[in-house]
Amino acid sequence: MKKIASIDIGSNTVRLVILGVDKNQNFQILASRRVITRLGEGMDIHGKLMEPRMSATLSALSTFRQDCLEHGNPPLHAVATSAVREASNGKEFVRLALEKTGIAIKIIPWEEEARLTLEGVFWKIPHDNRKILTLDIGGGSTEFILSEGKNIVGFCSSPLGVVRLTEKFIHQHPVDNTEYENLVTHLRNELQAIKKKLSAFMPQLLIGTAGTVTTLAALRGNIYPYDPEKIHGTLLPRQDIEALIQDLKEKSLNERLALKPLERGREDLIIAGTVILLETMRAFQCDPLLVSEYSLREGIILKALENRVP
Repeated sequence: MKKIASIDIGSNTVRLVILGVDKNQNFQILASRRVITRLGEGMDIHGKLMEPRMSATLSALSTFRQDCLEHGNPPLHAVATSAVREASNGKEFVRLALEKTGIAIKIIPWEEEARLTLEGVFWKIPHDNRKILTLDIGGGSTEFILSEGKNIVGFCSSPLGVVRLTEKFIHQHPVDNTEYENLVTHLRNELQAIKKKLSAFMPQLLIGTAGTVTTLAALRGNIYPYDPEKIHGTLLPRQDIEALIQDLKEKSLNERLALKPLERGREDLIIAGTVILLETMRAFQCDPLLVSEYSLREGIILKALENRVP
């Protein structure tokens, strides 16, 4: 069995997956790990990656490197997205990562990120040539990918990331009603512009990926410890998501942390992420949401295997 690994360095979370691949192209997940490092924290104010966040991310990468070594040091494909792409010191971070961890990172443009994300999503969800909107809610940005089958018809990368929106709008927990309404109004305005860009057709299906949607699925099903098999393929009706946010809004950060399925480090960000999701469902008239556990990091591996010379 051949092994291959990928790392997705996002604005909020860093993710590793190591897969085993047999001669029939059957996959086995050998290791899966994620760490919230908030690499994109403060980007809107400073325009660069902050030293403590870089240190936390480099520490996570060092741990991931050790995981890879313990699995026989398979080929490793690491990519960075929104935060590193936009930061004035993004290339310096890439240089530091290579120097301190031995991991070579590729900064990918948003178009490639979209293609690879869809590759990962459709790995485990049959597209059946349906008209689909895929929503990838990140820390620094949210990607909206409109596709018919695997064909990308429209794409919009927006600065609607959960770290950004939380820093801008949500400062109190329990959530202040005025702050919440300001966030909702901002998102409704932004989503109208996004909807105009993605006007080729109304989607038949909304697929959500990344931490906000998987956390909501875990909360609704009270899934703890985290189990990807139970999360993937979950259908989340809008009514259930509205009930979850109503409960989360009224809790302090410590009260949210007492909810076992809620990942530590996401207790403040879950509000902005959930509003992005709800307002997208409203704007595109999609209900329920289909949850995908798989996205960019799996897409990276699938593409690498496709490009490999036999």
